[in-house]
Amino acid sequence: MASCADDGGGAGLATDGIATEGLLSDSLGSDEAFMDTTGSLDDTSAGDVDGSSSDDSSTEPDPTTGGEMFDCSPAWAGPWVGSPCMGDSECDFEGGFCVLPSQGFPCGTCSMACTDLCPDIEQAPETFCVSGAEVGLDPGGYCLSQCDAELLSGNGCRDGYACAGFNRYMNTNASAAVCVPELYAGTSRTECQQMLMDLGAVFTPVDHTPDSPEGFPDLECEIDEPVLLHTPVNGVALRYIESDEPGEVFLGCQAAVSVVGSAAVAAGLGIDEILHIGTYNCRVIAGTTTISQHGLANAIDIGGFVLDTGVQITVLEDWEDGNPNPSTEYGQILHDFTDQLWALGLWNVIFTPEHNAAHDNHFHVDLLVGGNTYD
Repeated sequence: MASCADDGGGAGLATDGIATEGLLSDSLGSDEAFMDTTGSLDDTSAGDVDGSSSDDSSTEPDPTTGGEMFDCSPAWAGPWVGSPCMGDSECDFEGGFCVLPSQGFPCGTCSMACTDLCPDIEQAPETFCVSGAEVGLDPGGYCLSQCDAELLSGNGCRDGYACAGFNRYMNTNASAAVCVPELYAGTSRTECQQMLMDLGAVFTPVDHTPDSPEGFPDLECEIDEPVLLHTPVNGVALRYIESDEPGEVFLGCQAAVSVVGSAAVAAGLGIDEILHIGTYNCRVIAGTTTISQHGLANAIDIGGFVLDTGVQITVLEDWEDGNPNPSTEYGQILHDFTDQLWALGLWNVIFTPEHNAAHDNHFHVDLLVGGNTYD
């Protein structure tokens, strides 16, 4: 993916010292637009897809947890993969069966056998085929629900379940963030990963083998806590500007936290989609021997937005060069976006088209250690 030609700084390899406080300033902590990250999700938690509360909600003790109570309310209309169940008859769809609480799944969960792909239906989370051996079940493939923060609050899973990354059954080249009993999600979360969870982000921790920029074999692009941040974020989709569909983005965890905050700002400005030009790109800053913040997955280039009216605006076409007080609606939205990112301390460096000609078509934002530039 393309990224800006110069992210303007002597960024070293170390990302140690990018403290949480540096990302979330005091003003951010008191900002309702960011901290209420699940504002649009709370109404759908444990209710119908349209946000109405369920009248038949109930809590039942799970026999595998010494009587611990879980909310067993249906999370979406109709039985489907991921729906609570107490027996196979409650999974009334072709091939459906119930993985019981006695098997370690709180309130039970509907599933079906799979060898590769699992079917999907509207108004329910997408599904994914995982190995039963990885979640305490008999050998074979089981369809489970993917994490879906649009339908469920928090990290996109039912009560008693956590969001974790799993490979597809018998296919290590495909993975997804899936809702599994907390026992199988792993408990060793870093402080940054816990923050992402608290903010309601859906993400998958991933491995990254350090790479070297072309022509610089002695340098390495090392990423601190790499994650795949799944879309949407705070109700805002993330889409590569040349793609037809939204998709996950690859970032260091601290940068993912900042993207979550940036999406909250975007939502407050009536933005439905953030159109980005790239995140990770193992390279040096042009004309230097210094690893770019893109090489550390600590940056994202934003080329435009899709508004809730369906209108697409771009930095190239709608930024008003040299005008600090834009006269057009779209120019004002672009200025308001970067102004709020800076005021909230979400990024250490923000470059707009005012910085230089290389940024005429995008905003570059990054987490350069010691950075303090908004231009």
